[in-house]
Amino acid sequence: MQIKTVSLIGMGALGILFGRPLAHALPKGDFRVIASPERIARYTAGPVLANGEACDFAFITPDAALPPADLVLVAVKATALQSAIRDMTGQVGPHTVILSLLNGISSEEELAAVWPGQVVWAVALGMDATRTGQALVYKNMGSIQFGELDGEKSERVRAVAALFEAAGIPHQVHPDIRFAQWRKLMVNVGLNQASAVYGVPYGGLQAPGPARDTMIAAMHEVLALAPLEGVPLTEQLLTDWLAGLGGQAADGMPSMLQDVLAKRPTEVELFSGTVRRLAAKHGLATPVNDRLYERIRAIEAGY
Repeated sequence: MQIKTVSLIGMGALGILFGRPLAHALPKGDFRVIASPERIARYTAGPVLANGEACDFAFITPDAALPPADLVLVAVKATALQSAIRDMTGQVGPHTVILSLLNGISSEEELAAVWPGQVVWAVALGMDATRTGQALVYKNMGSIQFGELDGEKSERVRAVAALFEAAGIPHQVHPDIRFAQWRKLMVNVGLNQASAVYGVPYGGLQAPGPARDTMIAAMHEVLALAPLEGVPLTEQLLTDWLAGLGGQAADGMPSMLQDVLAKRPTEVELFSGTVRRLAAKHGLATPVNDRLYERIRAIEAGY
């Protein structure tokens, strides 16, 4: 199996970040971005920039009369996933591989409900990208971890790895992708939500104080929940992650803070919303995530 054509839906930070090297690696027309006519007009009116360089993207509408892609990358915000599923339908054939770069642990299930057996589970992590309008700035590209739920290094997983290798996209075939997703969920629940509620960049979470304390407490609630869901997260994972937090640029902004400052809908349902729903199933109290959820919803209501 070889992936020769790729369609991307979603032109946020991750779409631009990983779309740019794919557009460079594939022949013209074999990488395309799915978007509505209105969005295409906006994207083409002014350049889409990554670190100051224009991205040469080919755009197609959802009803474009093209053969299905070998791979569809889903890089929308969670709030737009259902509309993305409708818009990408024309690019999904019976052999198309679907890979989601969304945060959280639920997008693959939603995609697999429509296209069973075609989804490869994935998680994007480690990037420090900041998007303002159509301009993306980043120092660390991060990487994509992906794999089958059963850990098999399947033919399609090998094909995705070969594509990313050719495009220069840092990646890892992960033997336990569900564990990797939960580890990132733990990070997002603390980092993103504390940053948004306290209005602080990475520097405000690196220093001792209420924002950092809240971040760690929210992450501890995920650590308590994960084993109940069969995922063996440990305190050491949190300790190791905190040790690396100081390496982030102090003025860098997690994605949820970027959303709040731009008055965009946040992914709170993917973070504390998920924690609250799963914890309720097990009778587990999550007071910190309850407070963060209510506060972020109040921030959104005040836009």
